[in-house]
Amino acid sequence: MLIMNPNRIDYYERYREIIESYNGEQDRASIEKTFDDLMKMVDNMTVEEQRYVREGFSSDEELSMYDMLFSENLTAKDIKAIKKVAVDLLQKIKDKISELDHWTDKQETKAAVDILIRDTLWAELPECYDDRSIDFYREKIYEYVYTRYKEVA
Repeated sequence: MLIMNPNRIDYYERYREIIESYNGEQDRASIEKTFDDLMKMVDNMTVEEQRYVREGFSSDEELSMYDMLFSENLTAKDIKAIKKVAVDLLQKIKDKISELDHWTDKQETKAAVDILIRDTLWAELPECYDDRSIDFYREKIYEYVYTRYKEVA
């Protein structure tokens, strides 16, 4: 789940807390509580994995892009715009990467993907995103794309 969407780090951290608690105590009550905690976490993960459908996306990848672009205090109109940007940007990135041969090997091809991300964010993000935040999201998305799509997307 972390590979698909880095914003899900809280599930990993919760898992680590449960395991540390389990390792700390070995009595029957503790083991049963740990098992119940793990089962609840699995249920929550299943709900999270299906969130992309509830949000109106066709894939978890689109949801990941949306999660990276999401910020607090957005209006309903801004959220709708962000969802569109997420879908469009992901498709543009995949199309661009499919045109490039080993895109992560050359500075020029890495720059082409980075520029595509920057230009798309500048053109399509709502006005509530300032220059500084656009640069922050550009870096975050580029890093995600670089680690996730080293090969053709």
